[in-house]
Amino acid sequence: MNKEYDVFSFSGKSINCYGLEVVKKATENRGIVYHEYEKGSCRDVLVSVYWPGQIYDFVRWRYHSDMKTRKILVGGNTPTCNPAPFLGFGANVFLGDGENWDGNIANGEYIIGENNELQKKKSIAETINPIPFADIQSNKRFFCEMSRGCKNKCLFCQYGWLKPYRESDVSDIIAVLKRSDTKSIRMFAADRFQHSKYIKIRKTMDALGKCDTGSDVSLKFVLKNKEYLKFTHKVRVGIEGMSYRLRCLVGKKYTDDDIVNFCVDVVNAGIKCLDFYMIYGLPTENKEDVDQFSLLLKKLDSALPANYVVAIHWNAFTPSAQSPFQWEESAYHYDTEHLNNKILTNRTTNSNIRLMHKPKLTSRKTILQRMLAIRCSEKTKNIIYGVSQKMSLFDKPQSILNAYKDTDGVDLLGKWPDDKDFPWDRHVVYNKSGMQKLKNQNILKHGG
Repeated sequence: MNKEYDVFSFSGKSINCYGLEVVKKATENRGIVYHEYEKGSCRDVLVSVYWPGQIYDFVRWRYHSDMKTRKILVGGNTPTCNPAPFLGFGANVFLGDGENWDGNIANGEYIIGENNELQKKKSIAETINPIPFADIQSNKRFFCEMSRGCKNKCLFCQYGWLKPYRESDVSDIIAVLKRSDTKSIRMFAADRFQHSKYIKIRKTMDALGKCDTGSDVSLKFVLKNKEYLKFTHKVRVGIEGMSYRLRCLVGKKYTDDDIVNFCVDVVNAGIKCLDFYMIYGLPTENKEDVDQFSLLLKKLDSALPANYVVAIHWNAFTPSAQSPFQWEESAYHYDTEHLNNKILTNRTTNSNIRLMHKPKLTSRKTILQRMLAIRCSEKTKNIIYGVSQKMSLFDKPQSILNAYKDTDGVDLLGKWPDDKDFPWDRHVVYNKSGMQKLKNQNILKHGG
């Protein structure tokens, strides 16, 4: 094979993409030549898309005049979860880890084409081989991939369900660390503390004078490995549910005492501030759950030092494709008044600590954009095309909601009918029945 491809990604402020670099590195011995994307070229294009909302950028890019005769193969998290919208715009989709790509753009074991009716399995790389990678934004910084997937199976989260958990070999990680030429390195993983050789990795970083700019950890693994906090400068942890009941519902069985003890351990480790990820509008959530979170904040206010900073990052619930909560209703219609009065603007919960909310609430416009991207099908491609060309159409939500229901027969924002296929069901093999069973069991047990 002697094939040439352009490569392109929608990577925010970055001008390069780790996922595409991994694919290039893994397939360079297969006679493939890669070029940075060039307008006017006649070469076919490999495209990486991570976030669902990037479908609108993709559609606008897809209809550039120079793309009319060029074939596209899309990969990444979002097309693996839901190939449908990309297929609707004439692209082929690679499912899963790109290391196993054989160099063909139109057909293959893990490739879905526009007229392909067969479900296909996701490609799963047997081993994770981290590569030296510098993310180029305003400043250069190195990345090092520690693992893929997640051992925590939170019901709302795609990452623990889309692919199995796999670790990079510690010797490969150390080799990448030694080859990096920046002091700061982003050690990325769903939870760095899950890696079985975390202590060895951290000691190597310290010996090399490297600073880890990663911050995401899970409370579960901190409570099991408190000594890891000695190697940590910043902590972001997903609490997600406002009450113990909600946390049990989503698979994070943290009691209030667990959270308070964790926060005290973080303070005692000399870490200057804490960041919580929180979700509002989870299935079955009610005012009593908000009241329970208010009580938790008061406990933290009593347990932590004066002026200690706790930053809460709020996000509205949206049901992710190929996760157990994919059938659930979005938080679009969630009444935020009680949350706002009880938590966001109520200073009696934090007279001692410095409680910050950043950001506070997700706009309904943003929720609508996310939901249309997540639940888009081949049938609704005209809606996606229209809003991609004129994003101000999201300011008139009812017209979009009506068009989606007229086309696909369901409420875009509401619960998905149990007897109706999702847009991705006809393309991707995944454990749908097992997810539905788990979701129903948890809601029956913890639904209030």
